[in-house]
Amino acid sequence: MTQSLRHIAVWIDQREAILAVFDGGHLSKEEEIRSKIEQETHHPDWTRSHVQAYKHEHLKHYYAEIVQQLRSADKILILGPGPAKHELHHQIENHKGLKDKVTAVQNAAKMNEDELITYANQFFGLN
Repeated sequence: MTQSLRHIAVWIDQREAILAVFDGGHLSKEEEIRSKIEQETHHPDWTRSHVQAYKHEHLKHYYAEIVQQLRSADKILILGPGPAKHELHHQIENHKGLKDKVTAVQNAAKMNEDELITYANQFFGLN
């Protein structure tokens, strides 16, 4: 039964997310999603609250894009070094179709795709 599930592991920070999707126990897709926070320039007259509002709006769209990719998941693992993993988890818990599908939210330093795949295989018991 476990092998027919769709498992998705996500490594995330506020700049990028790496997703590893496993169907039937086998890696079926890898994807990288980048936020646009640092690509935009701020107006020189903006106050700190303007910058924070701007950042918040970009992060909201970034998390929404990731949640969209998680819609078909049966189990989700979220990894990352900072607050982005908890912010994503909060977005997922507010999504009707994904609520309760997160199996763990764990601290993890920067990971590349291969490291994420290896970790997810072990975590989900897909080896």
